Amino acid sequence: MTLARLPIVMFLPAWLVLSTSSMAEAQALPTGVYTLNRAASAVGFTISASMLFKFKEDGSFKDFTGNLSYDPARPADTQMDLTVYTASVNTHNAEHDQLLKSGDFFDVDEFPTMHFVSASTTPKPDGTFSMTGDMTIRGITKRLTIPVRMRRDSAGNPFSAVFESTFQIDRTQFGLNGAPKFGGLKVSISKKVDVHIAMATTLNGPPR
Repeated sequence: MTLARLPIVMFLPAWLVLSTSSMAEAQALPTGVYTLNRAASAVGFTISASMLFKFKEDGSFKDFTGNLSYDPARPADTQMDLTVYTASVNTHNAEHDQLLKSGDFFDVDEFPTMHFVSASTTPKPDGTFSMTGDMTIRGITKRLTIPVRMRRDSAGNPFSAVFESTFQIDRTQFGLNGAPKFGGLKVSISKKVDVHIAMATTLNGPPR
């Protein structure tokens, strides 16, 4: 993940002050491999749909693993790897969960994992950065570029970092083509799905 170094000048707009602050926090993190703290992390999604009316449904995945390699001196070398176990999908609705696990959507028996691995990063003027990598769902791999930010753990742990991203995917490009019905009515689901990642990590081993 790449974080640009911005000069500090007086009378910066508030949004630029905040982005510069978060960028400075990330640059101050120790170098090393940051291992996922699953209990403090979250991988979720938001689906837009319509039946007799439009609505949104939020869901998450309870089971995932990953790591983050970050060097403040060489932020362009940062790497991120995240594996999500599809059978852990949770919408707080058992019927919806079974549908998402079925062959019309994630097909969890055939494709038990989703995977994202980074390939490159690009710094942005606002202190965030872009990460380009390969997303694999249902055995279909697409290259995506997602917006990301990295910051210190809000608890103040000097050896913890949080990776955050919200982005969209086109579900039909990954074979998620189900057309569900509920109560005898067909549900129209948007092709675009919002994906949310908050990846809390802890430095693995002594800082370098």
